[in-house]
Amino acid sequence: MPITPSLCVFRRSALLFLAVFAGIRPAALAAQSSGPVLRGRLVTTAASGTETPVAAASVRLSDPNGRAIVAASDTEGRFLVAVPGAGRYSVQVRAVGFAPRSLEVTVRDGDAAPITIVLERQRQLAALQIIGNRANGTALHPGADPLAGAVTVMGGEQIARENVTFAQELLRKVPGVYRAEFNQGVVSGDIGIRGFNTESEIASTKLLIDGIPANMNSGVSEMNALFPLEIAQMQVVRGTNDPRHGLFNLAGNVSVETAQGRGTYVTSRLQAGSFGTQEAQVLGNASVGGFSQTIFAGARRSDGFRANSASDKWTASGKWFYTSDSARVRVGVIARMHRLDTDAPGYLTEAQSRTTPMLSPTFSDSDGGTIDTDHGSLHLDVKQTATLAWSLKAYTQRFDRVRFVRFTAAGAQQERVEDERQNGALAALTWRPAALAERGVVLTAGADLQQQTNEQLRFRTLERQRQATLRDQDFTLDNRGGYVQASGRPVSWLSLTAAVRADHFDGAFTNNLPSPTSLPVLNYGWITQPKVSASVRVNDRLSSYANFGRGFQIGTGIAAYGRAPLRASINDGFEVGVVSNPTNAWSVRAGYWEQRASDEVRLRFDNSGDSENIGRTQRRGVDLESALRLPRGVQLWAAGTSQRAVLVEPGRTNAAVAGNLLNHVPTWTAKYGAEWSPRVGLTASAWAYAQGNYHLTQQNNRGRWGDMHTVNADVSWRWRVAAIGVGVTNLFDRYMEYVWWDGAQTLHSPASSRALFLTVTFDR
Repeated sequence: MPITPSLCVFRRSALLFLAVFAGIRPAALAAQSSGPVLRGRLVTTAASGTETPVAAASVRLSDPNGRAIVAASDTEGRFLVAVPGAGRYSVQVRAVGFAPRSLEVTVRDGDAAPITIVLERQRQLAALQIIGNRANGTALHPGADPLAGAVTVMGGEQIARENVTFAQELLRKVPGVYRAEFNQGVVSGDIGIRGFNTESEIASTKLLIDGIPANMNSGVSEMNALFPLEIAQMQVVRGTNDPRHGLFNLAGNVSVETAQGRGTYVTSRLQAGSFGTQEAQVLGNASVGGFSQTIFAGARRSDGFRANSASDKWTASGKWFYTSDSARVRVGVIARMHRLDTDAPGYLTEAQSRTTPMLSPTFSDSDGGTIDTDHGSLHLDVKQTATLAWSLKAYTQRFDRVRFVRFTAAGAQQERVEDERQNGALAALTWRPAALAERGVVLTAGADLQQQTNEQLRFRTLERQRQATLRDQDFTLDNRGGYVQASGRPVSWLSLTAAVRADHFDGAFTNNLPSPTSLPVLNYGWITQPKVSASVRVNDRLSSYANFGRGFQIGTGIAAYGRAPLRASINDGFEVGVVSNPTNAWSVRAGYWEQRASDEVRLRFDNSGDSENIGRTQRRGVDLESALRLPRGVQLWAAGTSQRAVLVEPGRTNAAVAGNLLNHVPTWTAKYGAEWSPRVGLTASAWAYAQGNYHLTQQNNRGRWGDMHTVNADVSWRWRVAAIGVGVTNLFDRYMEYVWWDGAQTLHSPASSRALFLTVTFDR
């Protein structure tokens, strides 16, 4: 429901407080020329193995009380920092085109020998993390590391450079991921993976933010609250072999980690560009002893490419953590508030979209809506012994979406309200038996619980004034799940992982129209999901892998309730592939995958909120990914997927569509790009996204639409603590659109034309 004026004032006041706090200059160390000195040199290693100095990098030295000194490296990569006394210090290094680096150093009395810090170049396509048991570093739990399959990671330095309205747009760069640009206010778009469409008909991708589930009941992944500067990393796991997640983990999962720093610093970023776009982001961190505080505030407004598409959004978040002196215990809380207020331009006919793509039809003048998100979570990590660790997360959050929409002149405007509250907890336990350390054996168990309380309302409206109630539904959904997993290397060249997960559902549904009628949740029983994967190291430069996993699907909204037992839709998938590093600078992955679903469930777009069974489906595809690092600061990358999603057996009543392609699944996707750093501090990059066309209906009789090819480019330059960037989206001004069939005609939503953006970043 719309927020009250008092709550609005509170939120704006909170945002102002956080923004002011984040803008406070960090307390400086009282540098004394007579005290000890830390000397060092920043270098990077070229493909040939030679070291090259890194100039104009920001070097921040923080003491245990959070006080800091900021210095910059010279043309030879050297830096010098005078500190008030000997002791332990935290060093953070940032440089354009390189991955951030953090380390601890001990400064002693006297003139100590200089240290050398090696920086890794930031790839446009993050390193392909694909096979088996990689080093876990300080992670308590193995996460996606033991999974033999397709795992892609985007780093924060790369993410922060992107210009996006919504964080979900960042995933367009990830291999195998495609996104529909609805451009309809609160319904901005959705992603697809592994042959699942982008229509929100089938909830197929799990989203987690700092380890907390962030899908609404419908499966929509709610990422609007995140800004690029707050994101430290995005990890995408494709396929069905990850046992950590159950509901919505059908095509894969997306895990977002937000910034939680050490030391004391403030990073501010201002952006302005086409269509009246203005954006400000501030990220600040302060550390004192074992305590750390991370504050973020962001705001963005834009008039939009099309008429009646203006939007305003803001986010404020805080993270407060304590780490014990022994680093065995880490506990903290995270809080986040977000609001989006946006207009919606509506859909155009084909003729209108070709002649006046910036038009908004007059019947959509009052379309738009709001999204309010509130989140709070508690995080506890304990390293019980050298081989045993456990963690616990508990959370409460609310998603409140209000949308006003009118699709055609002949139809009526509707107000659609989704008010959802979620409470839950997740626990994980990992044991690395010392006696089996040589075999890399890791045993993990996890359990999770989520309780949803949901309200869905729909009204027929006239210029946002309610005329009649069309839907009034209240329902709860409780999901309990757990898994066990074992991984190890029985021989040096073979890594194995086996796991099993089970999920169970409870809840009740009440339809208040025309009079209250209640239903229990469908009796799915315990839904078991076996998972297994293996990787074989052929030699130091070639590995192969294979995996199998089972996912499941239940109905959303009213479709999950009834009195008759009903089996969940079962989705079995497998993947085989190879990973090769022909040289130290060149990596390649190729894979073939399939997923077969029984009794697939799809949302019905008839205002009922119900779903329908479309029968047995098959999805299959081929992935090819490669990244190449060349001399003179040049990096190239490319990724492509060819895929086919087929309705295999629709049942007797729909036999005519057997063998047809599923709607809104592009036949292929491709991403490719290049980055060039001709000198330290200066980086230029360009990347492209392309996809094939898709059908609009199961009948495959309304033509093929949606093919696109767009190129984006940017240039950034850093000097000491400041950086400036210029970016262009849709460089060649290609026409792109999203298209759907309303039962009588095609409706079109054109995407943005060429746009220019200027960004300025300050580190303190």
